[in-house]
Amino acid sequence: MLRSLVGSEMCIRDRNQGGVPYQISNPPGSTPHWVGTAGDYNINFNTNVAGNVEHFDVYGEVQTKYSQVYWTRNTPINLPPQLVERFKGKVMVITGYEVDQVTHTGPQPGSTTQPGGALGGFSCYPDCSDGDQSVPIYNAYNHHYFGWLTGEDAELYERETPVHLPNPTLTGVRTRTNPSQTEYPTNIVFKENPGGEFRKSYHGYPSGYGQLLHSPTQWVVEPMQIDTHNRNYTINDTPGFIPDFLPRQSQNIMTEKDSLSPLIECPCSDRIWKHSTTTSSILTNSTCPLPISNLADCTAAVTKLATVLSSTQVSNSSLPAGCLMVPSSTAPRSYAVVFNAVTSEASCGSATEKPDLAGSQIGLVNLTVSHDGTTARITMSGPDGAWYGVGFNAETMADAPYAIIVDGKGAITERKLGEHAPGSILASSVTEVSSTVVGGIRTTVMTRPVGPATKDHYGFPTTPGDVNLITAVGNTPELAYHKSRTGGTLTLLPTTASACVCAPVVQEYMSYMNQSTTHWSNYDCLDEPRSDMLRHGDGTGRNLSNSACAMNSYHGGLKCCQHTFFLTDQDQDPLIRNETDTYFLKWRYYFQEYTPATAGSPASHRHLHHWVFLIDANVNDYEEDSADYGEASIGRISAHLTGKDIGLEDTPASWRTITPLVMTPHCHAPSCIREEFWNADTGEIICNVTARYGEGRYGGLNEVFNEADYVAIPPCIFGDQPGLQTPFILGANTNITAHKYFNNTYRHLGQMAQWTGLMVYDTDPY
Repeated sequence: MLRSLVGSEMCIRDRNQGGVPYQISNPPGSTPHWVGTAGDYNINFNTNVAGNVEHFDVYGEVQTKYSQVYWTRNTPINLPPQLVERFKGKVMVITGYEVDQVTHTGPQPGSTTQPGGALGGFSCYPDCSDGDQSVPIYNAYNHHYFGWLTGEDAELYERETPVHLPNPTLTGVRTRTNPSQTEYPTNIVFKENPGGEFRKSYHGYPSGYGQLLHSPTQWVVEPMQIDTHNRNYTINDTPGFIPDFLPRQSQNIMTEKDSLSPLIECPCSDRIWKHSTTTSSILTNSTCPLPISNLADCTAAVTKLATVLSSTQVSNSSLPAGCLMVPSSTAPRSYAVVFNAVTSEASCGSATEKPDLAGSQIGLVNLTVSHDGTTARITMSGPDGAWYGVGFNAETMADAPYAIIVDGKGAITERKLGEHAPGSILASSVTEVSSTVVGGIRTTVMTRPVGPATKDHYGFPTTPGDVNLITAVGNTPELAYHKSRTGGTLTLLPTTASACVCAPVVQEYMSYMNQSTTHWSNYDCLDEPRSDMLRHGDGTGRNLSNSACAMNSYHGGLKCCQHTFFLTDQDQDPLIRNETDTYFLKWRYYFQEYTPATAGSPASHRHLHHWVFLIDANVNDYEEDSADYGEASIGRISAHLTGKDIGLEDTPASWRTITPLVMTPHCHAPSCIREEFWNADTGEIICNVTARYGEGRYGGLNEVFNEADYVAIPPCIFGDQPGLQTPFILGANTNITAHKYFNNTYRHLGQMAQWTGLMVYDTDPY
C-alpha cells in the first residue's frame, strides 16, 4: 500500500515538482501489524522537520556524445563562500536532498571546469535555478551516482582496488592527519536511490535526524550517465522515447519494446574483446598452494615465461617439490627446468632475501626493467622526435598511475596521470644513464630506487610476477593527446635465484577497442544461502548460475560500460553525430544548524550512518533471464544474512543494536517490481517497496518526472512524526531475508538488487 502525502502544494515548494508524487512505502496501514503515529507524513523538505530549513544547490557537469558513457569523478566543487565562512568550526546537518539532471543557461559561479580539461561544476546559495530546464530520462539516463560533502579536515584519495558501496568506486574520502577536531564527521556520502529512480524517489529524513558535517567546504560528485539522446530532437524536447540506432547486442531485451533505450542496460557491443591468458605464479619463498604434477607440464609452464635451455627430472628432498626454474648465468632470460618428483618440506627460496628480478615488454614502447631489490634499471625505447611513455600498475588512465614520459628531445619526466588528462608532474626520482637514437628509435636508460619516493611514485615489486602497464606514443615532441595507446603486462622473473613455478591459473580480461584492458574480477558468485547467483541465479527457479558469473556468458553491465565507452557497434561510428550534450547533475541539499547537547537538553539531531548490501552478493550487476522468452513471467532472487553483515558503515568499537530510520532498495527500470526486507527470526516484514512508474493520472507519459517506464522507489521512513512507523531494532545476529521480484518476460542485462539506507547505533555519541 502506498499513499500520496501532504505538503507538495505548499507555498514553499520543493525542487522536483510534478509527475509521480513523492511517497513513502510504509504509511499507516501498509502492513497488517503496523505500529506508529497516526496521520499523514509531510514530505515537504522545508516543513517536515522541526525548526528553520535552508537549502543550497550544487551542479556537476556532464558531457557526452550519443551512446557514450560518462562515469568519472568530477573536479571537486567549492561550496558557496558564505556557507563555508558561516559554518567554519560549526556543524551543518543535512536533513534531505533532491536530485535532477538539467541544462543551465544562467551564471556558473566559481565553476571548477577547466576549458579543454576535466569537468567540475559550481554551487549557489540559496539557489540559481533561473535558466534550469530538466532533461527527460529517455535522453540522459543516470545509472548511479555517488555524492560527497567534505569538510576542511577531509581529503580525497585513490583506493588501490574498487570498493562496492554499493557500486564500484576507487574514490576514497578520509579524515586528514592532524585534523582540527575529531568529534564530528569530516565527510558524508549520498548514494540512496541512485539510478533511474533518482529524481522522484523521496530523499528526506525524519525530524531530529540528519547527516552531520563539520566545517563543510566542498562537494564531490561521481555520476554514471548514459547518453540515449536521439539528436533529431534537442536534449530538452519531450517527444517520448524515440530510438536512434542501436547495437546488435541490444536485441531481445525488454527495454527495446518499451519506453527506455536498451543502452541503459549496458549491452556489450562488438567493441568489447574477451580474452584469457594462462599463467603460473612464481614463488621465491613459501611453497606452491597448487603444485605442477609432472615434468611436461612444468616445461610448458616455464616456456610461456622465458627461454628453456634444458629440462630434467630429479628426486631431491633438499629441493622444493614440484616445478623449479633455475636462471642461466650466461644467457639472459633463459632457464633450466627442474622437476622434483619427491615430497619435500623445503621452501622456495628465502623469506628474508629479495631476489634480483628482470622483465621485458615489447609493444608501442619497448620496456625492460631489472633490479636488485634496491636500485631499478629502466630501459625505454620509442620513436625519436615524439613523446612516449609507460604507466605502471594500471589498466586504464582512470587508475591514475605513476608514469615515466620521454619527450621528443629525450627529456624525462615522472607524472601521476589523470583520467584522460596529463595529470601532475612529480619530483624526479630517476637518474638518466644514456639516451641514444638509432634508426629513428630513441632508447633511454635510467635508474631509480625500487621503493617509491612519495605516495604518488610507484614502488616496483620485489617478488616475481606480473605488472599491468599502459603505454602510449604521441605525434608531437611535447606531451599531448596520444597518437596510439595500448595495454600490456611486464613479467618480472628472478635472475639470480631459483624459483618455484606453481600450477597455471586462467586470468580473464575484457578489452575495449584494444585501448583499455580490465581484469575480470569481483564477480564471485556466492552459494546459497547467502546468494542465489551460483545455483538459481536467473530468478526462474532453474538450477542455473547467473550469466554474470562467468566472463564468456556475460552479455552486458558495468564491465562493458566504463567511462568514455561507446555502447554502439564499431561499424556505427559514422552514424554518431559530432554533437556533444552538456548538462548537469544537480543536487539541492536541505540543511539546518546543529545544536550540541547541554546538561539540560539533548542535541538537536542524531547522526545517520549508512548501510548497504547486495542481494546478489558479490556480483554487483547481474542478468535476468526467462525460461520461455516472451511468455509473461515474474522472477525472484533472495539473500540470507544477519544484521552485522548488511554493510554497516562508521562501525563503532562496540555496539549491540542498530535502528534503521531510512530503508530503500535500488533496482532498475523497466523490470523492477518490488523488494522486501524481512526479519527472519520474527517473520515480520520490515520494509516492502513497490516500484512506481509514470502514469497517465500524473500527466503526459512523455513529460519529465512522469516518463513511461521511468521508475521511482519510495523509501520506508521510520520515526515518531505523524504518519511514520515506529522504528525496528535489529541486533548483530538478527537473521534477515531479502527478496527482489522482477518482470523477466524478456531478458535484462546489467540489473541490480540492493538495499541501502541510514541508521543509528545504540552507542552513538551524538
